[in-house]
Amino acid sequence: MNIVQQNKSVFMGNSFFGKQDMDIKERIAMKKQLHQKEALHVVGVTNKSEKKLDANVEEMRNNIRKLQDENKSANAFYQEYQQKIAQAKEDYGVSDDSQEQKDLELLMKQFDIRTHGKSSRGELTEEEEKYLENMGELTEYQQVAMEAYKQADNYKTTIEKNNLNMIAEAATIRMIGQERLKTHAMVDAKKVEEEIMAAASDEAIGMMVDDAKEKLDEKAEELQEAADKRQEKEEEQEEQIEAAKENKAEVEAVVENAQENAENLTEQAVNGENVMEDVDAQVKKIMEEQKLLEEEMKGLLVSAKV
Repeated sequence: MNIVQQNKSVFMGNSFFGKQDMDIKERIAMKKQLHQKEALHVVGVTNKSEKKLDANVEEMRNNIRKLQDENKSANAFYQEYQQKIAQAKEDYGVSDDSQEQKDLELLMKQFDIRTHGKSSRGELTEEEEKYLENMGELTEYQQVAMEAYKQADNYKTTIEKNNLNMIAEAATIRMIGQERLKTHAMVDAKKVEEEIMAAASDEAIGMMVDDAKEKLDEKAEELQEAADKRQEKEEEQEEQIEAAKENKAEVEAVVENAQENAENLTEQAVNGENVMEDVDAQVKKIMEEQKLLEEEMKGLLVSAKV
C-alpha cells in the first residue's frame, strides 16, 4: 500500500481522528455558538429596537387619539361659549353696526394681542389704543360677552395646541414608516443573521479542512518516515545479502579450489601408483635381465673352465 492509499484509508476510516476529531468538533461547536450569539445579538438588538419603535409609534397614536378626544371636548365647550356670546347679543338687543358691538370687537382685538401677541383683526392703531384708554366702564353686555370670549379662547388655544401636537406626532409616525420602507430593519437583520451563520458554516468547513490537512500531513510524514526506515532497513538487508553472496562466492571458490586440489591429488596419486607400477616392472625386468645376465655369466664362466 502506498502512502496515498494509506492516507485515504486512514482518513476514510477515521483511524487517527479519534479524540482529536472530538476536539475539532468541540471547537467548531464553540465557534458556531459564538456566531449564533452574534447573530441572535444582531437580531435581538434590531428586534428590541423595532419593538421599542413600535411602542413609541403606538404611544404617539394613543396620544393622537387622546388629543382628538380632548379637542372634541374643548370644541364642544368653545361652541358653548360662542353660543353664549350670540345669546347675550340677542338678549341685550345689540346690533352688528352699533357702537357697543364695535367697542366689543375692539376689546376682543386688544385681548388677542395681549394674550397671544397677535390678532386675526390685525394690530391696534394709535387711535384705537387711545380710544380704549378713554372708553370707560364696560356695558353689561360687553362684560358678559368678554367673559364668554375669554373662556372660549382657553378652549380654542387648547384645540390649536393639540392640533399642532397631532400634526407633529402624525409627521413622526409617517417619517418612521418611510424610513422603515427604506431600511427594512428586520429583513436586513435576518440577512445579517443568515450571512453570519453562512460564514460560521464556511469557517467550520475551513477548520475541518485545515485540521484534516494538518492531520493528513502529519500522518503522511509519519508514513514517509516509516517508509524511509523500511527503505534503510531494506538497503541494510540488501547489503547483508550482497555481503553474504560475496562470502558465498568466496566459499564456493574455496570449495571449488579444494575440489580441484583434491582432484589433482587423486590424479597425482593415481598417476603416482602407475609410475610405481612401471618402476616396479622396470626394476623387476632389470632384475630378471640381471639374473639372466648372471646366469649367462655363470654359464660363460663354466664354459671357460671347461
